[in-house]
Amino acid sequence: MKHLNPSDLDDLARRLQARKREVLNELGAAGTPLQGGVLAGEHEVHSHADDAEAERLDDVRFAEIEVDRNTLIEVEQAQQRLANGLYGLCIDCNEEIPLERLLAQPTAIRCAACQTKTEAKRRH
Repeated sequence: MKHLNPSDLDDLARRLQARKREVLNELGAAGTPLQGGVLAGEHEVHSHADDAEAERLDDVRFAEIEVDRNTLIEVEQAQQRLANGLYGLCIDCNEEIPLERLLAQPTAIRCAACQTKTEAKRRH
């Protein structure tokens, strides 16, 4: 982490904490009932289309919750790496991740080159 000065680390820690609060707020809001959906009892006539739409909305909500949970895990792992002095080092090549990349993606675990290789492997 020699490439990250104390000011950089403080800024990144604040960004991670802000992202964590944002995700926790989103997860808290996800527990509220769906708004604007077609709910049984709103109409005298209830159809299978109503049921399908409600199920689709639930699927979307659950997918959003899963994304938020994964993001929360990534943020907490980044905070742990920061606490352990390993933040900003690529997990593949152990090289420093540039500050610009960390500012854009504070949870980054790989340098751009290693991330590109990882994504290429996933495509094949």
